[in-house]
Amino acid sequence: MFAAGLKDRLPGEYPEVAAGIVDKLGPELAEGEGYFNHSFHLWPVSRYIEDYGLEHPEVSLDAIEALTRVFTGEWAVRPFLTRYPEATMERVHAWSRSDSHNVRRLSTEGIRPRLPWAAVHRPFTEDPSPILPVLDRLYNDESLYVRTSVANNLNDIAKTHPDLAVATARRWREENDSPEVTWVVERSLRGLVKQSHHEALDVVGFAPDAGIELHSVAFPVAAAIGSSVELTATLVNHGDTARDVLVDYKLHFLKANGGRRPTVFRFGRFTLAPGEELEISKTHPFRVTGTRTYYPGTQAVSVVVNGIESEPIAFELSAADAE
Repeated sequence: MFAAGLKDRLPGEYPEVAAGIVDKLGPELAEGEGYFNHSFHLWPVSRYIEDYGLEHPEVSLDAIEALTRVFTGEWAVRPFLTRYPEATMERVHAWSRSDSHNVRRLSTEGIRPRLPWAAVHRPFTEDPSPILPVLDRLYNDESLYVRTSVANNLNDIAKTHPDLAVATARRWREENDSPEVTWVVERSLRGLVKQSHHEALDVVGFAPDAGIELHSVAFPVAAAIGSSVELTATLVNHGDTARDVLVDYKLHFLKANGGRRPTVFRFGRFTLAPGEELEISKTHPFRVTGTRTYYPGTQAVSVVVNGIESEPIAFELSAADAE
């Protein structure tokens, strides 16, 4: 509606109107100045380019580059990527070499296979290889804003091509094992790590280890919706060297059809010295939210240590008003 309003109220042909808008966009956002805080009112400009600029790709891609400096152009890129894939990717590579962190971030965010609030770009879910040269160029970028987009992009790729994502992340870590790259790798593989993907766990330093024992798990036999309960586990390092341990837990929630739906929660990251026994605990709230529905009945909890899951422990979840 707002984009249509711009078209109705700004006289002239699209190229002239776009140029006039670009001239009035204002100063570029600095690192850390998120567009949600400063310039979200410019979203109609993005939609205006999407809806009315497809017949003028060069003008529109110039406008998207200008817009991303003060807001973002990630959504506006999508229809051009679909209609003019080669020309748009040529521009994307140019953006990836920009001296502007906002423009470099656009080069990775606009070509995400599963960009939030945008249609899935099927060519890249089927074959993400055209994305990789852009990510390779920017995974060690000086800007956290850019590196975050790189990680989110590879995480998208991991959903359909996990082996490619793991191989790419492993290569990055072998090329540069800096704290910044380590962070990018871990964020890139977060979805696979949550699934206990063993190769991904190995890349981020939490390979399954026979020397680490989950000695015991304790959880109440009953809980009520709205209450909080404590999960306790004991880990033992039987090895002769220190071990890094990533611990998650799964709540196997009862579904309406009587089945169970496992949901993963982070327990913590720990380092165990040789021979160390460590007790860890976590309070879990059965909080009522708009995104989770509880069904009273028998549920279960399990603990996952470096990708190795324990046997589920059953417990009863009762309605909030039950005695």
